[in-house]
Amino acid sequence: MAGISKVILVGNLGRDPETRYTPNGTMNVRFTMAVSRRWNDQGGQQQERTTWFRITAWTRLAETLDSLTQIGYLAKGRQVYVSGSLETNEYQDQQGQTRTSLEVRADEVLLLGNRGDNEGGPSGPGGFGGGTGSSGPRGSGRSGGDPGDDNNDMDDVPF
Repeated sequence: MAGISKVILVGNLGRDPETRYTPNGTMNVRFTMAVSRRWNDQGGQQQERTTWFRITAWTRLAETLDSLTQIGYLAKGRQVYVSGSLETNEYQDQQGQTRTSLEVRADEVLLLGNRGDNEGGPSGPGGFGGGTGSSGPRGSGRSGGDPGDDNNDMDDVPF
């Protein structure tokens, strides 16, 4: 039986998404995401720890995210929900040592927050995702918004 590594993150984009293409022309969109956890220590002082994640979306989901980036819906600082799977990548560091890094391969991205929560562009609830199978990324579709948002007007989403 094969194992599954499912990751669900809610955080803020650390930079504007970057669109790239593989040598065979497959589109991917990459961005970093900061996920912060706050708590009070034993002395009652508030503490915060931020963990950074590298996120990559492929094919149809990448196309959707690229479009959202171009019109300002997806930009640095934007709060997003990302679900996906963990992937390991090997690389050579400056000393020639082989290193391994973890990256999240996004299956679904939901835009969180309401209009005006982020500077520099319009915003509205909405989500975009695509599944992945053993043969790689496929499909794309919209899912939900914020179910608790009474003003969940999908007319604000550009699709």
